Amino acid sequence: MQSLFKVQRCPLEWLACYARPATLMLFWALAAGCRLAGMEGPASRSLVLSRQLSQQGMAALERGQDEQANELLGQAVRACPSNADAHRAYAEARWSLGFRDEALAEMETARRLAPDNAAILARTAEMRLALGQAETAAQYAQRAVSLEPKLAAAWTARARVMRAIGNTSQALADYHRAQGLAPDDQTIPCEVAALYLELGQPQRALLAVQGLADRFSPGDEPQEVLYYQGLSYLAMQRFEDAAESLAAATVRERPTAEILYRLAEAQRAAGRPSEALAAAEQALAIDPNYQPARALIAETRLAQSTDATTLRR
Repeated sequence: MQSLFKVQRCPLEWLACYARPATLMLFWALAAGCRLAGMEGPASRSLVLSRQLSQQGMAALERGQDEQANELLGQAVRACPSNADAHRAYAEARWSLGFRDEALAEMETARRLAPDNAAILARTAEMRLALGQAETAAQYAQRAVSLEPKLAAAWTARARVMRAIGNTSQALADYHRAQGLAPDDQTIPCEVAALYLELGQPQRALLAVQGLADRFSPGDEPQEVLYYQGLSYLAMQRFEDAAESLAAATVRERPTAEILYRLAEAQRAAGRPSEALAAAEQALAIDPNYQPARALIAETRLAQSTDATTLRR
């Protein structure tokens, strides 16, 4: 389900690791072409400009202004090509715009410039995994964990790789390690819930997100949490509870076709076919090619027609 939510595109976990003064200052001092302030003015001005543009670009990226971020971060890279953080941020902008091969190339440049930066390694692993390069992704994730075992993003990256290659027990262990290091991260419990659902363990999936949901006041729960609550209830055949959670998910943020389809499933199973049809039609309005919703509509209408024929007899 990793494509459903904006946050899955990249929660920018590396922003928490952006300021590593000692490591970065040493690197910049040694990097050709971009020296520290006080060391040959023109070069130091390049670095300062690059960092300023990077900060502006990352702020734009967080606001969802991907085109502006792309322009600013491209300028940051050109201002100081040896600024690893600028390449890392530019990679995120290119990724957001769908230029995945270019994004990976930028992230690899950042990795070569800062080979011991665990955050960069972890994110590079995730990008390679998304591009189907699981073996290389595993190597990078393992190195990130080895370099910085207290970095939650490193354990999360390795968990995602382990999940993708089918090593679910290791994936769960890594997710739990990440959660211990970053208890406020909202993404990890949802991914744990998704994994438990894949394993056919909806009760554990529900537990994984219930603790997170309890941190919020009623009505303030994040959409993704409500979605996985709903899926867990659906798998447990608690259809009314599933419909309630999924209906709430549709109003937290703009719903995806998948969320609306799952709501339709729950409503149909709860004996509310008219509501199920309405939800499925909304899903098709968002994505006309979403075949599960189209199939649900056809099946529901056929069942209604059959019931009506039976009643007439």
